[in-house]
Amino acid sequence: MPALRDLQLRFADALFDGADDAVAPEIVANGIDPAQRIDIYRNNLREGFIQALAIGFPVIERLVGTEYFRQLALGFQRAHPSRAGNLHHIGGPLPGFLHERFAQTEYAYLADVAALEWAHEEVLIAADVTPITVDALRDVDPADYERLRFDLHPASRLVTSSYPVVRIWRANQPDASNEEIIDLRAGGQRVLVLRTAEGTEFHSLPAGDFAALVAFARGEPLAVALDDAQQADAELDFGTALRRFFSLNVLVGLRT
Repeated sequence: MPALRDLQLRFADALFDGADDAVAPEIVANGIDPAQRIDIYRNNLREGFIQALAIGFPVIERLVGTEYFRQLALGFQRAHPSRAGNLHHIGGPLPGFLHERFAQTEYAYLADVAALEWAHEEVLIAADVTPITVDALRDVDPADYERLRFDLHPASRLVTSSYPVVRIWRANQPDASNEEIIDLRAGGQRVLVLRTAEGTEFHSLPAGDFAALVAFARGEPLAVALDDAQQADAELDFGTALRRFFSLNVLVGLRT
């Protein structure tokens, strides 16, 4: 008789790889074939995974169709099986999975749409933190400005794409009109996804603003963020950009 832990591991492996022989002899039939019993759990595992993924990526499901989404979900599950009972976090690797699958094809944009959807999912459950205001700068010695580091709101994410991903997302909401035709060559977007008291907002940012926020997200000081922003946009007025960040309530911490 195998140890309980060994039996549980063999059973879990059988659900994923179909190796029923490793665990079936330990299952009491009691009127139902052991293989059929395993199939019940295997089906629940697959269906639960597919449903959880569809909840997180409804736009992707709508774009590719329900049946093909199921195929994608099963392939994704084989490549990235859940290691926890909480299925909310299973979608993190999906943008990368879609990029590998559709790179250099006409469906390459799906990976970026998935990245936007996942950012939307993440900000929905992120912690709520009170943002700082521009008044926080009053107590900072001007000599320390270059060493300032800003923390971004936990309920914010930065997504960049070569495609008009926000338009694609909006056009595929349940209440959207189906008449809009989106040209994938219409231009890319740099998007700040931010949860507010009113809901989740998508802000399309200029190149300089986006570069600065990316630097802040990496933990870089203000001097580095300024340099990155000016490389992205030589005409950038950084003071105006910083005031814009405060007005968006995306900054929650300040330190040297």
